[in-house]
Amino acid sequence: MTQPPFPRRGLLAPLAAVLVWSLGPLAGAQVTVSVREPLLLQVGERRFQLQVGSESISGGGLELRRVQGGLRGTLKGQPVALKWNEDGAITGRAAGASVQLDAISRAPQPGLILRGWFGADPAELTLTPTGISGSVGGCDYSLPMAGNRYTGWRTCDATRGPPAPVTLRIPDNLVPLGLTEEGALLALLLSDEALPPAPSTGETPGVGGSGTPSP
Repeated sequence: MTQPPFPRRGLLAPLAAVLVWSLGPLAGAQVTVSVREPLLLQVGERRFQLQVGSESISGGGLELRRVQGGLRGTLKGQPVALKWNEDGAITGRAAGASVQLDAISRAPQPGLILRGWFGADPAELTLTPTGISGSVGGCDYSLPMAGNRYTGWRTCDATRGPPAPVTLRIPDNLVPLGLTEEGALLALLLSDEALPPAPSTGETPGVGGSGTPSP
């Protein structure tokens, strides 16, 4: 089935529209429920759930306020202050890392390219309805869309561990975000700053805490 055209307001909300389009009337009815499901990111045995609201974004150690042209708050007790302008330049700091990214629309094709720096690492990440690929925070991602989620692999330098499977699941009733705001949020999450620590040696994967697998 040919995917419907995406509006310019962003990528995550249009992705939900594609899922509703494919799943039919039942999924369309689910969009109207008042309780919003969390966005889920799982890297190996590490799992992160994010509640996206009209005024705030929270989950785990992340507490952000959505302000005009920016995000403010804390990540694991460290300050986050990101801002962007009409040209798509994203600047600021996130948990001690300096952020300097350009969000470039792929128009007329749907999606976004993030290019610049996140901390000491160069970043170039392409976000589209059919896949996420590129690098941010010292890690490379290859996440094609599979079913109702992005699923693939992350490969990092030796200090960040071996390659790990990745799942990014975006609920169909996610609060709409602007394209640049989505880019800033996904760069923050995929940079590894927001994920819980990797299981310690001897911890049994999938048992409690961050090792709990996704449903």
